[in-house]
Amino acid sequence: MNFIAIDFETANEKRNSPCSIGIVVVKNGHVVEKIHHLIRPKEIRFMPINIGIHGIRPSMVENEPEFDKVWQKIKHYFNESLVIAHNASFDISVLRNSAELYDIELPSFKYICTMKLARNFYKGIENARLNTVNNFLGYEFKHHDALYDALACSNILLNISKELGCKDINEISKLIGVTIGTVDSNGYSPSSTKTKVFRTSNRMYEPKIENKFEKLDNDLFRNEQVVFTGKLTSLSRDEAMRLVKRLGGTAGSSVTRKTTILVTNMKDIKDLRREEMSIKLKKAIDLNAKGQDIKFLNEEEFLKLR
Repeated sequence: MNFIAIDFETANEKRNSPCSIGIVVVKNGHVVEKIHHLIRPKEIRFMPINIGIHGIRPSMVENEPEFDKVWQKIKHYFNESLVIAHNASFDISVLRNSAELYDIELPSFKYICTMKLARNFYKGIENARLNTVNNFLGYEFKHHDALYDALACSNILLNISKELGCKDINEISKLIGVTIGTVDSNGYSPSSTKTKVFRTSNRMYEPKIENKFEKLDNDLFRNEQVVFTGKLTSLSRDEAMRLVKRLGGTAGSSVTRKTTILVTNMKDIKDLRREEMSIKLKKAIDLNAKGQDIKFLNEEEFLKLR
């Protein structure tokens, strides 16, 4: 089975603001090449929510090439290839919008979305997020790093191919009920889910980590008010808030004078410039400076407390 898996990270809400790309080349079912590039967006405007997701900051890309220069190094991987991505509508949109920004004509290629494939194939799984599917498959990776996300994406298709005993993407597309999209000189057609699913996996779904939290029953967060900022990768915001309540604390939706713990998805907040911080993080730092005792935890530290 031959394909390339791609993943983009973006600086802000615009689809033409890539700040990194990861590409994994798979030939005959084996990873043969890994490519990663940091990219300087034409408009160096980073949103705190984006920084919180991938950890890339303006200072890390200010001396990197823009997309048009990076494209010259990677364009040959796309020509007449099968391209896969998890939530491909996002990554293909970033590619198309970035190409339009620099007046680049994209080569013709086919693509398919592994998120849609996983959603149809692994019917017992709770959701089809990249980390959820790979946790189910027993594959560990560094989430929201473009190269590692591309590797995790390739792992999904390779596992589906193995379980089906099929290496033909056209047959896999028919069996699972996800169409193959195309990009060519006429524009593009999306990779979409058909109304009828022909076949699904017989694998049993194992409980996710947050379901195991339900067994916990102590007062770890007694007298603590915990607020979350940024998107968590291991569990949803609602699940995290339920966990806090189960452990005796209260979960706040905003930073106030009652807040005692702020959980952020950023690992090194001390290195952040103020404009790179979320509104909640700024307010918590300001309150700390005025004498309020707020403990700052990243997601990993928060989960280790349980």
